[in-house]
Amino acid sequence: MNIQIITLIVLLAAMSIMPASAETLEIRGEVVELTTAQAAPISWDAYNFDVFWCDLDDNLISERLTIAAGALTGPNTDRTIGKNCLSYQTIPVYQQYELYENKGLTVNGNTGYYIEGFMGEQYVAINGRADKLCKHLVEFEDDDKKTLSTGEAWDLGGGFALTAGNIPGSCGANELCDSCTLSLSKNGVKLDEQNIYVNTTDDQDRVYTYAPNTGGEERVPVFSCYVDAVFNGTDTDIVQLMHVFLIDSGVLEIDTGDAFGVMEVMTASSSQILLRNNEYAIDLDEGSTEQIMGNIHFKTSDDNRAIRFYPVVGYSKSGTYTIRGNVMDLMSSAQSADIVWDAANFTGFWYGLDDGLKTEQLTVLAGTINSVAGDRTIDKNTLVYSTSPVYHQYELNENEGLVVDSKNPGGDAGYYLEGFMGEKYVAINNRADKLCRLLVEFEDYDTKTLSTGEAWDLGGGFCLIANQINLNGDEAWLLLVKDGKELGNGFVSTNATRQDRVYTCTLNIGEEKWIPVFSCYATAIFRGTDTNAVQIKYVFLIDDDVIEIETQDQYGIMEVMVANATHVRLENEDPLDRGQGRYHV
Repeated sequence: MNIQIITLIVLLAAMSIMPASAETLEIRGEVVELTTAQAAPISWDAYNFDVFWCDLDDNLISERLTIAAGALTGPNTDRTIGKNCLSYQTIPVYQQYELYENKGLTVNGNTGYYIEGFMGEQYVAINGRADKLCKHLVEFEDDDKKTLSTGEAWDLGGGFALTAGNIPGSCGANELCDSCTLSLSKNGVKLDEQNIYVNTTDDQDRVYTYAPNTGGEERVPVFSCYVDAVFNGTDTDIVQLMHVFLIDSGVLEIDTGDAFGVMEVMTASSSQILLRNNEYAIDLDEGSTEQIMGNIHFKTSDDNRAIRFYPVVGYSKSGTYTIRGNVMDLMSSAQSADIVWDAANFTGFWYGLDDGLKTEQLTVLAGTINSVAGDRTIDKNTLVYSTSPVYHQYELNENEGLVVDSKNPGGDAGYYLEGFMGEKYVAINNRADKLCRLLVEFEDYDTKTLSTGEAWDLGGGFCLIANQINLNGDEAWLLLVKDGKELGNGFVSTNATRQDRVYTCTLNIGEEKWIPVFSCYATAIFRGTDTNAVQIKYVFLIDDDVIEIETQDQYGIMEVMVANATHVRLENEDPLDRGQGRYHV
């Protein structure tokens, strides 16, 4: 980062999460909502779609996805992105080698290399060519070090291994030595071997570089490192390495006419790659998910009042993924307005796409940061997180016109949702400070058939049992159990009013009375020769364990300042001052 310019990029809204084995983590771009015709282009880049590659420290981005102006005319007229109206562009951007930045030394005569994002993945554009890409496998930061014993093969990833050997025998025991041999191999085949000298007047001699011809380009730096020290020990000789850099030697060559999903390469040159939906229109139908390219899709709400959608990538493979909110770049200017992240521009917050529901907001108050004056500190009580409940209709009421609890004077046509630190909860009795996890909610088409005696595991320790069906085959007795203890039971009937098809278990929890913890709707009851069964829909379940949020509770560096029925507000109890690094909450 250029200190003279004082470029400050604020990345407060960031977290690393790991999806459970059975879950898919969705990382979405900034939400777009159109209720009328689209007047201007709609674009996503690394600032508002965190799947796209971004180097925060140097403010480097290369990818942009754009819907041309006028492509979408409104929810009830034209939801289609026509042919050639969606474009994706990426270019190479220059970055210094860590070796040059820290030591002033070059890699095969080069002070830097070119990075390029392509469909969200980070590549190196060899010899600066946008159309010839290699996977970026390793790059050590400033002070990273690796110590290798002689004869040890260090697995670098991608099939590459580095081995140190041949430290001179003339070097005395427990002394620093002046040379070593390094050899690079891939998939067990030696690619290169060099003697490296460390006791010379020219530090450039300490640099080992492997630069083969690859992808039709000459002398491409595939691997490099700096030998910091060579040591002859009593039992083991060691080599200490810094500024390690490695790219894959396999080259992805992009050519005009190549297809990636519905996108076709229109331009593939040394300076840029440009793709368009040349052959295919993209329909943003209600409730649809449409592929764009690779694993990138458009996801659209099930709402005929608006075209509400965003680009998204789903990850189901176990691993740790970093998600970020919209990047804020304060370049040589004071912060004159609040900086705000909510669910529309930060994937980490809960978002109800179909209804456009969002409750969470993270704010850096206006005037907190002044990069002109060199002030990078978020002072105490100037970082604010707030959340409040939003109403949501039960699927049962929306689709059947029935209520969850007919004994309740209000009838319970809906309930209240609340995001809290990125998780989705139910705010019981519409209280922002009393939250229960939403464990199950069936969509309108989901069904479950239970045989009598079968215990259906609902998660969270809950089970539903169809205990008995009457002789007429029109009434079923249901039991709700948690951790082996019965919580409630009741009958559903298909031979009475439609409301009698609903079973609801209400409990007194969190000092609140008659909370609907479970409900379902019986679509059919069967009495057969061998098996009796009941089919249910609109299953709804919340945990009966209540998270009660109270004033002065601590969450990281944030303290609860307000916790009442209407909203919860947290503020930072300590300043955040991370210099030129990243702020973490």
